[in-house]
Parts: sequence; structure tokens; C-alpha cells
Amino acid sequence: MYELVSPVHVNAVLKHLGQVLMAFGCVLAVPVLAALFFGQIYSAVLYGITASVLIIAGLTLNTLLPGYEIQLKEAVVIAALVFPLTSLAVSLPMSLSSDMPFIDAFFESVSALTTTGLSVAPEDVTPLFLFIRSWLQWIGGIGIIVLVLSVLLGPGTTAFRLYTVNFGETKIRPSVISTAHMLAKIYIGITLIAFFILLISGMSVFDALCHALSSVSTGGFSTRSDSIGGFEGILLPLGVSISCIMGALSFTLYPEILKHPMTLIKDQQVRYFILIASLGIVVFSFTLSGWRHIPDAAFQVVSALSTAGFSTMDISSLSDASKGVLSGLMLIGGSMGSTAGGIKIFRLLVLVKLVKLVFMQFFLPRETITHLKIQDHVIEHDELDQITVFVLLYAIILIVSVFIFMFFGWGTGFAVFEVSSALGTVGLSSGVTGAGMPSFLKLVLCADMLLGRIEIIPLFILAMPGTWFNR
Repeated sequence: MYELVSPVHVNAVLKHLGQVLMAFGCVLAVPVLAALFFGQIYSAVLYGITASVLIIAGLTLNTLLPGYEIQLKEAVVIAALVFPLTSLAVSLPMSLSSDMPFIDAFFESVSALTTTGLSVAPEDVTPLFLFIRSWLQWIGGIGIIVLVLSVLLGPGTTAFRLYTVNFGETKIRPSVISTAHMLAKIYIGITLIAFFILLISGMSVFDALCHALSSVSTGGFSTRSDSIGGFEGILLPLGVSISCIMGALSFTLYPEILKHPMTLIKDQQVRYFILIASLGIVVFSFTLSGWRHIPDAAFQVVSALSTAGFSTMDISSLSDASKGVLSGLMLIGGSMGSTAGGIKIFRLLVLVKLVKLVFMQFFLPRETITHLKIQDHVIEHDELDQITVFVLLYAIILIVSVFIFMFFGWGTGFAVFEVSSALGTVGLSSGVTGAGMPSFLKLVLCADMLLGRIEIIPLFILAMPGTWFNR
């Protein structure tokens, strides 16, 4: 925070945003090819023009502005701007190609890139639209910054700061560039595994592709209006669950798992994921008034906890108790270093251990030095401060958003569920989200989705006057 005594270097931010625009322009080449494949020339032209404009604008900024070694404050601002800007960029071709109002297209774009999965789209959308949503979710899961690090940047301070702001300081390779390459390989690898699992489970090639993209990214967009419940076959929910879990585990685990498979069950986040999921299945089944619902309950709990957002049942018909269980799971979320949203299991573990440490100190001598540790990781004071502030802000945003929905006439259960889903980037809906929802509520959910994906603090720093102007 001390760096904010001086404002950010705007030219440095613009130069690296230029690189982001170039990367995202290349990302939109895939929708262009898909549109040509489906024979939708108008859509191909729209996405092609958008991609060209982004690449030219990005190339212009990157070429005209001199090179800068960015500071942490610039890296934070860039991270905060990536998702709103890319969502706006793709909204126009999505709106024009699908005849959706711009606000609905923006909502859909935000939901896709933040890997949420809430939707206000009509039911009669084209296969091209369904594929583009899943593709954007997949890109949003790995993050545009990984593309920039992998392709456009070389080793240096700038690469390190962009990496740490987005992924923390944990590296699985000596440099952040090689780590970014490894993350991309892991992401592509588990996506291919998910695709083959879903194909074997009974999905068509198109459905398996779309669901592989949206399950590994823990996004939740489906090709069916009633999600996974619209497919037949008992193996499909299991295949989707496995795909979601692969995305919800920390990517730093995968290289270790290949060397030592037992690493998987030794990881505390994995063990607590299993524990929370198991308790969730029992409690959720109990609220459904019957153990015959265990298969559906298990799928729904995994979907909520991994923040994927697929469903096999009508969420709007659930009791308040059932919605409450799922809301709690959506708020918890998956592992740090994964595509999952929510508060994250790691942060909750830190807070639980902090509470335990406070109580232990009453029974220890005053001079005793105690450390807060998660496995071998010692939690320093500045990290603990950030985690505490994050959880506090998360709770405040949740409460404010819930009250806004209640002001518009929605009951507490519906409001808490929908906001928890948006803020946790989950995508399950209790029937509140839809095309007929007031535009203001759509924007509230868009803000919640962005805050949930960017993880609040960078977006708040973006809005601070001291970020841009001398005090």
C-alpha cells in the first residue's frame, strides 16, 4: 500500500494492457473459425473485425510506448482491468450476432470470462453461441495473463509481478515464464482428459468439447437449458464431477502427483475438500428428505464446492435449508491455485488455525513464539492481514448485494443464493437470474462476478483516487 503514495505510471499500464489486447484478439480467432465451421459468415465477420481491432490497438500501444519495468501497483491495476475490458470487447459481437440486448451480452461475457455460468440468454441460441461461451470460460479459467506471460513477455521483474498478482508467489518451475508454460500444459492436459472422459460417458463430440471446456474451468455453462439434468446416462454426472474436481485442485499439485501419487491425499486442501464435500452430501441429502437422493446430492455438492455450477435438479424448487447448504458450499469454494472461485479452502484453513492459535495463547507463557502454519507454509503477518481483509470485504459485498436484491422484492433465501453464486463464480441459479431481471440487478451480479474472479482487492485499488492522482 505504501507504493500508492505515488500514482501508477499510466503509460506502463497502457503498454501492458496493449499486450493483453493482442492476446485476447488472438483468442477471438477461435470463434471466427468456429463461425466459419458452422457456416455463420456474419458472426465470423463480427468476431473477425473485433479481433483485428483489438490486435491493432494492442500492437499500437505496445509499439509506441517505451518499455517499463512495472511496479506492484501497476501489476495490480492491470490484473483488475483485464476482465472488465475483455468482457466489454466481446460483448458487441456477441450482441450483434445473437440479437441480444447489449446489457445481456455484457452479462453473458462477464459470466463466461469470470467462469461463473449464470445466464440471461434465450433458450434458442445457436451451437456457435454455446461453443463461444464455453471457449471464453476456458480462457477465463487459465487467465489472459498466462497467455501474455507465455507468449509476449520474457523473464524479468514485469513478468514476476504480473505472475505474483495473479497466482501468488508459488512456482512449479525456476522462473515465472517456465511456470506459466507448465500451467498452460497442465490446463490443456486435464482438458483433454475431461473431453475423453465425457466422450466415453456418452456425450456427443460437440457436447463433450463444450462441457470439457466449461468443467475444467469450473465455469458451468452447458449446452442444455436444464444443464446435466438434460442428458441421459448414469455415468455422465460422474464424468462431469471428475472434470470439475480436476479444475478445482491446485495446479501446483499435478507435477508432484505424477512423481508421487500419494501427494494428492497428503495435501491439506484436498483432504479438507473431501471432508467438506462428504459432510455436505450428508447434510444436503438430509434436507432433501431421503437418502435415495444421494447420487443427485453428491453431484450437486461437488458442483457447488468446486464452483462449477452444473445441476441435475431444479434448484428453484429446493427448500431454504437445501439452498442454505449449497450457498455455504459456494462461498467456501475450491483450492488456491485452481480455477475455482469462492473464499477458497486455504484461506478458511488459515482463519480456523488463527482462531485455534488465539485460544492456545491463553495457556502458553507470554514469551512463547508461535507460528501460524499450513503444512510447511508459514503464514507471515502481511499475508494474514490480506486474508483477513479479503474475507471481511467478501462478507460486506455479500451482505450489500443481498440487501439490494431484497429491496427489489426477492426473499432472503433467493437473494443469498443468487449473490453467493455470482460472488463465488459458481453459476447455479435459484430462478432469479434471467432475461427479464431488471438491468440494475444484472449489473449488480456483473460486479459480484468480477469481484469474485479478480478477488476484490485489485478492483478496489483500481477505484481508489490515489491509484491515479497525486494526493
